[in-house]
Amino acid sequence: MSAFTIDSDTPVAVGMSGGVDSSVAAFLLQKHNSRLVGVSHYIWPDGDCCSAELLARAREACAHLGISYIIEDLQEEFTEAVVGDFVASYLEGKTPNPCVRCNQRLRFSAFYRRLETRLLGSGFLAPGESLKMATGHYVRVEDTDEGLFLRRGLDTRKDQSYMLYQIPKELLPNFVFPLGKMKKTEVVALAKEHGLPSAAARESQDACFVHGHYGDFIAGFTGSRRGNLPGEIVDTSGNLLGNHKGYINYTIGQRQGLGLGNGPWFVVAVDPVENRVIVGRREELGTREFGISGCNWFFRKVPADFEGEVKIRYNSPGRPCRVRTGEDSRARVTLSRQEAVTPGQSAVFYRDGLVLGGGIID
Repeated sequence: MSAFTIDSDTPVAVGMSGGVDSSVAAFLLQKHNSRLVGVSHYIWPDGDCCSAELLARAREACAHLGISYIIEDLQEEFTEAVVGDFVASYLEGKTPNPCVRCNQRLRFSAFYRRLETRLLGSGFLAPGESLKMATGHYVRVEDTDEGLFLRRGLDTRKDQSYMLYQIPKELLPNFVFPLGKMKKTEVVALAKEHGLPSAAARESQDACFVHGHYGDFIAGFTGSRRGNLPGEIVDTSGNLLGNHKGYINYTIGQRQGLGLGNGPWFVVAVDPVENRVIVGRREELGTREFGISGCNWFFRKVPADFEGEVKIRYNSPGRPCRVRTGEDSRARVTLSRQEAVTPGQSAVFYRDGLVLGGGIID
């Protein structure tokens, strides 16, 4: 059973990004819900997802709909939980996805909890009431015999389930995704028909807080050139092939920008301890087994072993796999074929369109 049905008197905070998706989500909710408030978080000075322009557009959309609008300042929490993790991961030779971390640690956790407190204090939320939060993401929530799961959005080109797999299981019942059963073309048409903002907010899987090269940002954030210092590029046998410009500028599978002859060469590993970038031929690049940590599962009871389909990066196709879960939120994944697996990225598992959960690649 898909979930978007809520009672007309249910208190709902709808996340407003300043773009077409969140504006239409608010419009759809307002059609049958009388207790609605628009909300945004401010997380980084002039960040790509909370610039003054976008926040002004979010406020304008709420005014057009006749609903109140509030902004929560979460800069301190974002810096610690997302930016700090991003910098530390790169310095460890990994390639993190800060959007996944933001959704996990901020947008669908700390932000929600902060809103509960603020709206309770303002009288919008009565003592003992449960707050629902809605966003304009293209994803669905489905109640099954095995528990409550995320499901891919109906518009497969816009599906955002990969980015949301870390929503805390215990909080999933509190979230609503009005656009989960809609096509993007329908959303844009609806916005234009009703005079809502019809331009898209920035949709990127990059770091919204970085303007320029990652290496420059990390050096400025840490006050150190660690990770940006030149070092050796070697093959898998340790033979010196050339020099790199700082290991944080390289990621697993990278082929371009290596400056090596007798190619093609691919980055197969990054060694931050020795300040080395290791390259190999295409056949040396992939693996069929890897570990993940920090797992979040939506099963009511997590199985010790299961089969499914895994995506190992946002834009990659799903691959058949077997998963063996373990203690300390860890698991081992065996792929049906060899793939280039990047530490720091997410492995997200699906079965028949349901998101079973996932974790961060070790």
